[in-house]
Formats: sequence, C-alpha cells, structure tokens
Amino acid sequence: METNHFKILVVDDDPLNLEILEEILSEKYVVRVADTGENAIQILPDFNPDLMLLDIMMPGIDGYEVCRRVRADHRYYLLKIILVSGKSMLEERLQGYDAGADDYIVKPFVDEELEAKIRVFLRLKRSEEIDQIKSDLLRVFSHETRTPLNGILLSTELLRSDDAIGEEAKVYLQVIEDSGRRLLEFVKKTTLLCDIKSGLTLEKNSNSLNSFLSVAVKAVKKDAKAKNVNIIFNEIDNDIIFVADWRLLIKIFIYLIENAVKFSPNNGTVTIEKTKSKSSCEIRIIDQGKGIEPEWMDKIFHEFAVRDVMHHQKGLGLSLAIAKYIVEMHEGTIHAESVPSKTSFIIRLPIQE
Repeated sequence: METNHFKILVVDDDPLNLEILEEILSEKYVVRVADTGENAIQILPDFNPDLMLLDIMMPGIDGYEVCRRVRADHRYYLLKIILVSGKSMLEERLQGYDAGADDYIVKPFVDEELEAKIRVFLRLKRSEEIDQIKSDLLRVFSHETRTPLNGILLSTELLRSDDAIGEEAKVYLQVIEDSGRRLLEFVKKTTLLCDIKSGLTLEKNSNSLNSFLSVAVKAVKKDAKAKNVNIIFNEIDNDIIFVADWRLLIKIFIYLIENAVKFSPNNGTVTIEKTKSKSSCEIRIIDQGKGIEPEWMDKIFHEFAVRDVMHHQKGLGLSLAIAKYIVEMHEGTIHAESVPSKTSFIIRLPIQE
C-alpha cells in the first residue's frame, strides 16, 4: 500500500509530542499538526485528512468533544480517528468509543504499534472509499438508465404490434425488448442493493407464506413454460403465518425460483418445500441442474462475484447477494447445498407470529 499520499492530522497540546509524532510519520505520510481542538477543527476543511491522531486532555475543547463534532459532520464520515492519551481506564476508553473514535492507544506508546494501527485504519479507509465509489456509481447508473430503458421498451412494444412491420423485423424487436428488460431488471436490483446497504428499514406485517410463494411461482410461470419445467408447490397444505417484510421476501422467492428454472434442464422439475419448527421456518427451493462446484460455494452470495461460472452464479451475483442481505436483515440464514443434478437453496427465518 502506497503511503506517501495519505494525510494525517496530529492534535496535541504538548509541543514535544507533536514534534515526535511529526518526525515519526512525516517520512511516510503528509502530516499537519494542531495544538488545540479548535485549531484542529479549523484545519480539517482544507487539509481533509485520512486519519487523525487526537489527544484527549487539551485546553479548550477536549479530544472527546472534537471527536463528537467531527462525527456530526458528514464530510468526515470516512475519517479515521485514533485517540492518543495517558488515560488508561476502561471507562475512559469506552467514553472515547462513544464519542466516535475508531481506536484508542495509551501513552507512552510503542512507535511500531502506533504505525501498525495507522496502516490498518488507512487500509480500512481505502476499502470503504472504494465501496462508496461502487455504490455511488451504481446509483448514478440506475438513476440515469431507468427512464431511457422504459422508453426503449415502450417503443419496441408498440412497433411489434404494428402489422406493417415484417416478421423478421419483429424478431429483432423482440431481441431488443428482451435485452432491455434484462437490463432494466439489473437496474432495479442495483437500486435495491444500494438501498439495502444504505440502511433500508424493514416494514413488517403478518402474512401467509403460501400466498407469497404462490405469487412468486406465477411470476416465473412464463420462463418455466418455455423450458417445460414443472414447478411442484402445494399452495394449500402446511401454510405458515408470521411477521416479516413481505415486499422484500417476495423478491427473494422470485429470484431463487427464477434461478432454479433457468438452470434446470428442459422438462426438469423445480420443487419448493417448507417446514416449520417451534421458532423458525425453512424454505427449500430445489432444482435438477448441474450443480455448483465446491470451490464456488463460498462465493455465490458475494456481489458481482463471478460472471462466467457454469451454474447458479452466472449473472446472478446481485440476486444472491440481495437475498443474503434481506434474509440477514430478518435475522435468518441462507445457504446452498449442491450435488450433481440437485441444488437446494435453503432459507431459515425466525417466526414471530
């Protein structure tokens, strides 16, 4: 990791401490110093550091208050703050964490330990910045493409209904429409993923599991019919009523049943099973596809994990990542089990009746 472009603000009222820290760090980082909390807050906007080493006991506003003020300013939400203090009691460290500090190191410290902590938090900040860039790009992409895609889909639908259009042209129009719908679905998924990662609030209510699984089955009926895939699901037997955010759960069910149909062989079967215990329920969606190779099992729920894997991961990174996030938001679990000609996705959800 290159270090010389990272910026560190050192805040301490002791000139000797400032001199020592500046000498230790200036060979690898761009360093500015401040001898009071007020000066530190004034320096922040122009310097915009990646990390701040912050003393606690200072005249004027102390390190705790500086920390609170910095955390209240959204401009610095990625700034890493390490409190450096002679205070070593647990209560004092906890007070620092409550104020918003990322870590706490006690004076006198070992230089190597301080430098190691700095490297760790700068690496973490770099990772968080990359994640933020990804989310921002996805949001911009989703926002900017939704309206044009809707226009394309509407236009192709109208053209295909025109009897003056030849059959060959209609085939090409269908290709355009199908491609546009896939892209629109990707846009919707990226928007949902961004919303989830930004802290989407669950809207829970009590409802029937069978009714929502039935809706999901009907949503993929066209795809199943095209491959002559039989979906086995008992809409009446063994219904389970519980509290959840059903607008999100229905998306999981559709994604997983679509996936099962997509990777089932022609004339294959997709089976949906559900069971209930005292405090939880389990939903299994089983297909007869080729299966997931063992080395990919721990990757299939990662966002954009793999695009060219033979089975379930193909084009499905977002769907499975969204499913995992939503299930975990409900304090449940999701995993896959796979052998040749049989792959099962298993969702377990706690039941709050």
